[in-house]
Amino acid sequence: MKVLSALALGLVLAGCTVFPVPESPRLMELAPASDLPAFDQALPASLRVDTPLASDPLDSARILIKPSAYEYRALAGARWRESIPVVVRDHLLETFRASGAFANVMTDTSPATSQLTLVSELTGFHAENGETGTRVVIRLHQQLMDNRTRRSLCVRSYEASANAQSTALGELMEAFSNASAHSSVTTVTWAHQCMAQEPPAN
Repeated sequence: MKVLSALALGLVLAGCTVFPVPESPRLMELAPASDLPAFDQALPASLRVDTPLASDPLDSARILIKPSAYEYRALAGARWRESIPVVVRDHLLETFRASGAFANVMTDTSPATSQLTLVSELTGFHAENGETGTRVVIRLHQQLMDNRTRRSLCVRSYEASANAQSTALGELMEAFSNASAHSSVTTVTWAHQCMAQEPPAN
């Protein structure tokens, strides 16, 4: 008993444990969008990019896979660095700023006022099995709103997708980044064209 007690005490003092220590999940991020649209000059308007509305399980940091139309599964060992709506918002924000489409672009956490708000509802941000293999799907319903009148200047529902070579983490991240880049770039172009046709009220 004395030998066993001494051994147990030695393990505690050494910081050892007989139980396995789970590894921390890998924190994943989207790659920045490339091939940005070119604009002659920034529109003289300020734009607020709201965090998209989403329900569970999209309102989480899980990397989601749909093996069928009826089921969501979370990829083990990795997650998004933030909740999916925040990841989508930040990617949109970065793309808007890099494109130079608007004079000022801010998030919904900024205390500053803006003339316009991009409101989005997120209904898809996952990988799914299809006839041609695995693909990543992003579905958004978006409105560009005049903050003074609260009127929707333009409305659209949009889907972007990109094929993944497999459900391996690296392949999925490339597909998520490609689909997000397409979604963000088309959103910038759509919002810029909408503003050119429907300027906000003074």
